[in-house]
Amino acid sequence: GLIKRCFVTKDAYTLVKAFCIYVRPLLEYCTPVWSPSSIADIMLVERVQRRFTKRLPGLHNIPYLERLHILGLNSLQHRRLIYDLTMCYKILPGLVDLEITHFFTLSNSTITRGHSLKLVTNHVRVNCRKHFFANRVVVAWNALPASLVEACSLGVFKSKLKAVDLKAYMVGRDNLAEASN
Repeated sequence: GLIKRCFVTKDAYTLVKAFCIYVRPLLEYCTPVWSPSSIADIMLVERVQRRFTKRLPGLHNIPYLERLHILGLNSLQHRRLIYDLTMCYKILPGLVDLEITHFFTLSNSTITRGHSLKLVTNHVRVNCRKHFFANRVVVAWNALPASLVEACSLGVFKSKLKAVDLKAYMVGRDNLAEASN
């Protein structure tokens, strides 16, 4: 609401740029550490972007996922998954000062399809730990192609990650589409 009141322009591109600069960083702060796991919490966070895009000129009656496509945006849940995979890429080769063993266990299997950096899901006794970073990123990471995981730099990894379809690893994708109507 503040963006709509503070900016005189009705240009959707300018308003989306303002949203990406001022609002999205607040919603995406520390996403590898904190990421909602229940569909209700995902919907609450996503509602901020949904409301904003609905208020843009000419997009009121268009479903949420179509509005995102028109504006060239991704859902916040999709962006959180990309941040998780990027952090996983940073941890494995040691680009950040974090111990790999504190987060992941590499697969010992010599017969693996895909890449050689397959991760094993840690066994957890408490249900809330099931959604921690080290467990929620494993399935999506193991499904990535070898050319992506073995990228020579972080920039190459990020650019190749844009081409990968991650919809299968997002929770409640159908609910996201239904809530937009």
